[in-house]
Amino acid sequence: MNIIRYIFLLPLVLISLQVQGSSDTLFRPALRIGLDVGGFARRFVEPEVMMSEVSADVEWRRGFFAAAEFGLLHVDVEKETHRYKASGNFFRLGSDFNILERNPQSIHDVLLLSVRYGFGWMQHESPFIIISDTYWGDYETSVDPEKYRAHWLEAGFGLKTELWNNIFVGWSLRGHLLISRTRDADMEPYFISGFGKTNGSTALLLHYQIMYRIPLR
Repeated sequence: MNIIRYIFLLPLVLISLQVQGSSDTLFRPALRIGLDVGGFARRFVEPEVMMSEVSADVEWRRGFFAAAEFGLLHVDVEKETHRYKASGNFFRLGSDFNILERNPQSIHDVLLLSVRYGFGWMQHESPFIIISDTYWGDYETSVDPEKYRAHWLEAGFGLKTELWNNIFVGWSLRGHLLISRTRDADMEPYFISGFGKTNGSTALLLHYQIMYRIPLR
């Protein structure tokens, strides 16, 4: 997917420009913790998938954030011909870089470029699978519970804005690129923990967050 390539290349170019022009004048470091509500909203579109996620970032230098995210995944797909169940966890580590000129009236609002490393692990199974055949008749089988792991890279952009008194809302769009996954699995997962649907080696995820900022000094 060409859009995934552009998403990965754009942060590298703009981050280099930000590094050249950054300044620490009158800077106050801060910790921001948040909840990603995008996973709950996804239930309206994909009721079979439930992904919850918490995050934290620290602005250790003006415009530069160290970020960490952790989450849980639960999938339950039930059709006439099969049932699929999965549960797992994931984490992401990386950085955000602000490219927005700070406004004195909204000094904490940021437009971010993001890069992440992600790792997800899960267990999934298919208690029953019905294979239809007009000649031989239906055949029922199953796939026993098995473990699945995946590593990936992410890059994207997003916006965070202060609503009131250190309470923020924000969104981000990130492209995901698989770099390693469980090989020779009996069954490919419907949804990889923290990564998304397995459409080849790439995916796009949209995040919506509510956050609280805690000044550190």
